[in-house]
Amino acid sequence: MRLATVARVALLLVVTVAGRVTAECPATTFDILAPAATMNTVPDQVEWLVTPTKARVFAKTEGGSVYKSNNAGASWINVTPTLLGTSDSGIGASSAASKNVLQILHQEGSEFMIFQGYGNENWATKDMGDTWIQPCGLPGASPDACFTSPLTGHEGAALSSLFKMHPTLPMHVLAMTMRAACRLQDMATDTACGQDLMYSADFGQSWTNLTQVSDDRVAGFVDFDWAPPIDGEMDDGKPGILATIYESTAAMADGRAKSWDYNVHFVYSTDLFGTAYNRLLRCGNAFEVLNGDVYVAQLRDCEAFHSNPTSATAKEFPGTDIALQISTDTGKSFKQACFPVALSQRGYTIFDFHTALGGPDFISVDHDEEDKAEASAPMGNIYSSDDTLQLFSLNMRRNVRYGGNAVDFANVEGVDGVYVANQISDGGFADPSFIAKTKTIEDFVRTRITYNGGGAWQTLKPPVVDNAGAPIVCHAGNTCDLHLHGASHWQRGTWETRLGSVYSQESAPGVILATGNVGEFLSYDAQSVNTYLSRDAGVTWEEILKGPHIYEFGNHGGLIVAAKMASLGPTNKVYFTRDEGLCWEGPITLARPLSVHNIRVDPGGTGDVFIIHGTDSQSTDGDPDGVVYTLDFTRLNEKNPATQAVKAWVYPVCDPAKDYELWTPTPPGPPGACILGRNYTMQRRRRDSRCLNKADFERTETKETVCECNKDFDTECQFGSERRVDFGKCDLMTNTDLTTCPALLGKDLPKSNMRIIAGSKCLDSTGALGKDTFKIGDDKGGKGGGNGSDEKKSSGVGRGFLIFFLVFLSLGGLGAGGFLAYNKYDLQRFVPPQVKSVAQTLKDKVEEMTGRKRYTTPAGYFEPLGDFGGEDI
Repeated sequence: MRLATVARVALLLVVTVAGRVTAECPATTFDILAPAATMNTVPDQVEWLVTPTKARVFAKTEGGSVYKSNNAGASWINVTPTLLGTSDSGIGASSAASKNVLQILHQEGSEFMIFQGYGNENWATKDMGDTWIQPCGLPGASPDACFTSPLTGHEGAALSSLFKMHPTLPMHVLAMTMRAACRLQDMATDTACGQDLMYSADFGQSWTNLTQVSDDRVAGFVDFDWAPPIDGEMDDGKPGILATIYESTAAMADGRAKSWDYNVHFVYSTDLFGTAYNRLLRCGNAFEVLNGDVYVAQLRDCEAFHSNPTSATAKEFPGTDIALQISTDTGKSFKQACFPVALSQRGYTIFDFHTALGGPDFISVDHDEEDKAEASAPMGNIYSSDDTLQLFSLNMRRNVRYGGNAVDFANVEGVDGVYVANQISDGGFADPSFIAKTKTIEDFVRTRITYNGGGAWQTLKPPVVDNAGAPIVCHAGNTCDLHLHGASHWQRGTWETRLGSVYSQESAPGVILATGNVGEFLSYDAQSVNTYLSRDAGVTWEEILKGPHIYEFGNHGGLIVAAKMASLGPTNKVYFTRDEGLCWEGPITLARPLSVHNIRVDPGGTGDVFIIHGTDSQSTDGDPDGVVYTLDFTRLNEKNPATQAVKAWVYPVCDPAKDYELWTPTPPGPPGACILGRNYTMQRRRRDSRCLNKADFERTETKETVCECNKDFDTECQFGSERRVDFGKCDLMTNTDLTTCPALLGKDLPKSNMRIIAGSKCLDSTGALGKDTFKIGDDKGGKGGGNGSDEKKSSGVGRGFLIFFLVFLSLGGLGAGGFLAYNKYDLQRFVPPQVKSVAQTLKDKVEEMTGRKRYTTPAGYFEPLGDFGGEDI
């Protein structure tokens, strides 16, 4: 591995790299870093929790033990022996408790936590582990303050979901249970098989079966979540609940063999199902609450089926045609999303990067292509919404997507409108090497970037020299671009194969870290990729380290810490930079070599403490120990190599008068261009200052002007149109009939087939869109715009397929879903921001609880931001 040269003496090295700033690099020898903790097995969940009054870090291992740190990782305590009923406690341990804790659950900003177990034992705390609420019935558990299993009194039943605390009232908890009949009898004939929703108003002290409370209005639950909080909701002490349900045992028994069911309905209850609920969407089979918005997958021909259900035939109503319904008013009203591609829709991934605004930013759709090779390829289409949240325009075809829950699509945090995505080349399927099967379609992946919210995409300009200043030689002819790995490679890999993905942090706006290569296509060979950085939102790039690395921001972006990826084997060296990769200081030597799984920092990426964890490469017992190193820059020691004397490392604190500059994000091209109608400046630290930000540093935008609408920077193609070349005109798509989307009928649209991008603040759209318009549904206007095609049209609203992935990527929380829902719909969820397969891991863990796990998922996660909430798995 080639890294920036570091001397072993206290002097300054002058580094001159072509095309980069000349830097005088400190060469400090640091004291060896000892492990902060050695754990019995590998950590597979790390939670860094912060409230207004305290901060705690928790680490759960593969074996179910839990370690806690009260001092930002400086020291750790194994709390498992204090949890009654665990194998480590020696009190009341059951065989099911041999793996102890399944999952750590919490709500952001709250001190309430639940440790969900594998059996009947679950543990809770209201003060982030200072005191524990033990499982009821065990010796030593207080009968007046214990956690009762929702299975108590339901012999043979099993938990089929994770616990779900209310987002603002954590004393209120939901959980779903699978009835004993589903496990002990023939599910195909026993009408009693189903799921019950259990509710606790006293943080697990007691539970109420809401199926029983419903007085036969609900036969069984399929999925559930808390309704988005609304004013006055809790006046009666009863929070709102959203759920998908069966209303009769006969319908429930009949639906077990169906992928989609006309008798599953989406409902809302304001009184814990004590009286009649509000049926929001008949035939609403799967749903998710995301940042206060509600998304529901509904059978499209629902009303026709229920107009005469007794005579409906399977041939007439196959139950395969679905529509996505969206509500931004907590479920009071819904709008149907229209997609222009006339192909079956197998799954959706919803991206909501702006939590304060209603609706999604983008939706990735997994289509069922007619061509066999395309249908089996790992790809989907990216669509963006207009301001009505009904008309979704095609932004990118063939976006890399695996299994519904790993999409190579990332936002650049801190700079609105900039996104990076991977795309399968349009010529890949026709390439002779692919046809001959000497290459796979993954060998034809390219990286693209947009500066106008997906309205137009372009390639990444590669650096001309490597991190040592040597020219980068590309052998791909005239198509040498920079290509970067996205989330999908991490999702489908192991610790021995994974590569880091595109990664940014709001505390360091415009700075992007990534792993990739220069060439014609993206390389998956760990020996052929390097680590890159951009500090202008992707306009220009630098190679900052040879080989793949795991990386993390801290100190409001003033620090970057990096270590060699486990895919290249163990390492005992960690490096850091205070100038965004111009100089790498260190190494900081670890006491023992480590296969690094991740580097964590506080949720906001503002602190100076980094937690590095992975597996001990020197373990000889066949079960590698988990090891945690804590790198605290406020306690870092340097060593005199001649005398071995150790003293505290002192770093300069940034001076507001001289260490900061103003930066204006702009897209490639002429200077002064705007991004989404804005030209603004923000404060950031000068690159050559090499100081560290104060703990209370706040970056603010200092000036903003609104720009006139520009067709290159503020427009995207209208519903039913697409650009066939970068920044080209918007042509009507083949096989698209604009009249098939109800939201378009009667509307006047520009003949340019363009629209202003939702979220752009630009002024005067006429110059960008043109003045000429046509009316949808008007025979004189036709079915398309001025650039339209005369090819045969077909329905523009795609037909649903039998298997549906409803996957959500966001900065928000993870809904609580039932095991039956996962089995019926393969319902998966993916939580933000970039690189982590929560969905499959959650499904695996639920299957482990119920004894249904069919395969092993590699433990761990990739979360370089360290900003995930209770859904970290």
